[in-house]
Amino acid sequence: MARERIRWPLVVERARQIVDGYAPLKVTLRQVMYRLAAEGVLPHTPPMYRWLSAQLAQARGRAASPT
Repeated sequence: MARERIRWPLVVERARQIVDGYAPLKVTLRQVMYRLAAEGVLPHTPPMYRWLSAQLAQARGRAASPT
């Protein structure tokens, strides 16, 4: 079975929607990962969890930096 390439901008956007859906409650990275895996957006593996963490950290950094 061929692996489909992860489209990180779409994953980050979906993660943002998930987090926004919990407002005003806080959500953990693990909760976001479980939701993305349940939706079939990402495979549920430790390496993918680490990649998601890195991608969301980058996205937070971009959002916090002035343009």
